[in-house]
Amino acid sequence: MSDNQNTELDETPEVIDAETQHAHDEEELKFQEEPQFVVEYKGECAYEVKCTIAAVNEKAQAGEMLDELQDDAQIPGFRRGRAPRRLIENKFSKVIRGEAVQKLISAAFKKMVAAEKLTPIHLPDVDGLENLKDRDADQPIECTFKFEVTPRCELGQYRGIQVERPVLKVAAEDVDRVLESMRDRFSVYESSADGAAAEGDQVIIDFKGEIDGKEFAGGSAEAYPYILGSKRFFQQFEEALQGATTGADLTCDVPFPAEYSNADLAGKTAQFTIKVQEIKRKKLPALDDDFAKQTGEEDLAALRTRVEGELRDRAGEQSRNAAESNALKTIVETSTFELPKSMVASSAEEYYQQEVRRLASMRVPAAIIAEGEADIRKGAEETAIRGIKTFFALREIGEAEGIEVTDADFEKEAEEIQGRTGADMEVVSRYLRTAERQDEYADRIYRRKALAVIMETATFIDKEVTPEEMEQEDGQEDA
Repeated sequence: MSDNQNTELDETPEVIDAETQHAHDEEELKFQEEPQFVVEYKGECAYEVKCTIAAVNEKAQAGEMLDELQDDAQIPGFRRGRAPRRLIENKFSKVIRGEAVQKLISAAFKKMVAAEKLTPIHLPDVDGLENLKDRDADQPIECTFKFEVTPRCELGQYRGIQVERPVLKVAAEDVDRVLESMRDRFSVYESSADGAAAEGDQVIIDFKGEIDGKEFAGGSAEAYPYILGSKRFFQQFEEALQGATTGADLTCDVPFPAEYSNADLAGKTAQFTIKVQEIKRKKLPALDDDFAKQTGEEDLAALRTRVEGELRDRAGEQSRNAAESNALKTIVETSTFELPKSMVASSAEEYYQQEVRRLASMRVPAAIIAEGEADIRKGAEETAIRGIKTFFALREIGEAEGIEVTDADFEKEAEEIQGRTGADMEVVSRYLRTAERQDEYADRIYRRKALAVIMETATFIDKEVTPEEMEQEDGQEDA
């Protein structure tokens, strides 16, 4: 219930035994006269329900609570449970009446959602509580529940749909590209006595930064290995080092942006002196059998075979993921939904904050992020809506197909995790059964089963794509 419902409970006396109170709360409240409801659907999964509870229910509930309180109350001058009822009524009637009203409203809401077969996504806001405080005891309790229910989905076709499946054929040049990347990872930097520093060179430098003639924390280093073109430093650093030679003494001015994370430097300009100690140039290993042995293969032919197999496996996985994404997109587009505003807003805000954190981690200035806030929020809302629709479409498919997550499913999941990690099976099983993991993995298993129904009955239209197009498909699937 909303916070304004609890105003009278702040005065609850600490005279009721905790165990007795808990037992009372657990009991199902029985109405002397059934509450009356007027249910109004407002659209977008929002309901307003006018509730009327006859006064006889309040009297009965307050009477039960007074009986329990009389049995357990400790009043000065009387033994436990021996205080006169009139004294207890005079002392606690206001508090008991407020608590009785709260219990009746709560029980009425539960009864209403059960009768209407509704699934609220949050506790209701309750209007009219302020009018209940001073009302006559013979008047009914009247209030209005305002709440939202889970999204509604009317499924379109999901069996036997046509699904576009991107197919990437692994070519010799794809294998060559991976081998070149491997050579780069096995490269070493060797000192270059002559020549000017160029993109990709490692420049060993000493540097010192000052503002108004004073050094500042983090502005100096010795023998720092900087990769030219990595853009880890400010642009002015990069420009000063381009074309430098060993032994060169350089200077540059670096203006810190007004929104810089360090407030002591924000908006100020630092003067840097740079000493080039050494220039190192990247040397790639030869693409031969010796190189293949460094990677764990007998020779270059075996390495090429392994790389080609890995590329084919990855291409197949990418193809499956993209096809699943296309299938879900088709089902969502041919289904109809009603979504609760609060769920969309909450999910969109979470996606927005994730994107802001991602941009900040990439050192995108706060001013640039703020400038693009409208576009970021729009994208976050679109992502939230797509995610909610997909989730509930899969849930509807699961219900239509009678999908359940069984102990056997968890055992299979544990076996797969054990196979990937090598962890002890008992440890994996306990991990999956922890409260925080069980629901997460149950959702994963349920999703996979629903997806399996879609994909096993689908007709695929294969479309050959380039590696670049496949990466783009991957990006859409990630989103």
